[in-house]
Formats: sequence, structure tokens, C-alpha cells
Amino acid sequence: MRDTPPRQVGPPPARPRFEFRERPSAVTVHRPTIVVASSVLWLAAGALGAVAALVMLLDLQALEAAVRTVVDRDFPAEQPATRDRAVALTSAVLVAGGAVGLAQVAAGLRLREGRGAVRYLLVLLLVAAVVEIVLAVGVVDPVARLALLLGAACGAVAAVLMYLPDANRWFASRRP
Repeated sequence: MRDTPPRQVGPPPARPRFEFRERPSAVTVHRPTIVVASSVLWLAAGALGAVAALVMLLDLQALEAAVRTVVDRDFPAEQPATRDRAVALTSAVLVAGGAVGLAQVAAGLRLREGRGAVRYLLVLLLVAAVVEIVLAVGVVDPVARLALLLGAACGAVAAVLMYLPDANRWFASRRP
């Protein structure tokens, strides 16, 4: 027969204890104040862009008349149909800047949640806002122009804040 080991008398051996720790990359680090400030500034920039688009939309006929004046003055040799298309396209781009503002608001909220990839989108939206300002010079009324300029200034400061070292560390520590 087989040799069986003698049975152990007494309590069973103690269970091994494991301490589970989260990986350092999975630990959520406290959100830096510069990320919060950047997010708030992006929200302000988007709101100002949307307000400027609303002001332009409320006085759309005056906007089209101002654009027509500039197009007729600068391009007198063009066909009237071409000038009409240029006026319509420029007016549409200026008013559609409100969509850029709303996109900045949405992306600013995502930034606050810790989505680091949205920083690139926000920089592209800032470039689009600057292009809108260039188109608006001499065409848009002063209130809309001021809102566009303040929005671009808020966006520029927010863009700098979201790339500072503390923000970079925080975005690097976050995992989707």
C-alpha cells in the first residue's frame, strides 16, 4: 500500500494576505488649478464666440451690406454672381463662428474631465477663431468684434495654461 503522510493535527495554516495596490498610472491625481482655470477660460472663449455670432445673426442684413461694400470695393472687375457668392460665403463663415464657440465650450468641458487629446482640438478651434477675427475686421460691428477679440484672448491664455508642466503631468497620469 501507499505510504500516506501523517495527518496534521491542529488549526489549518493561515491564509496568505495580499495587498492590492493600484498601478501608479491608474491612480487619479488631484486636478491642478491651472487645468480648472484653462477649462473656465475655454468656456468663456466659447461663450464669447457664440455671443458674437448671435450679435452678427441679429443684424444679418447690415453684416451682408458691410461685406458687400468690401467685396465691391476690392474686386470691381469680378462678375456680379461671383461677388454675390463671395458675400454669401463670407457672411455664412462669420455667422458659423458660433459653432466654433459651441465646440470650444464642449471641448473645454472634456478638458476638465481629463481628456488630454482634446487639447489639440482646442488649439485648432483657436486658429479657426483667429481666422474669423481676420474676416471680421472692418465688417462686423464693434460689439461683435470686441466679443471675438476677448474670446481669442481667453483662448490664447487657456492654451498656454493647458500645456504647462503641472497640466502635462496630470494629463499623462490620467487613463481613459
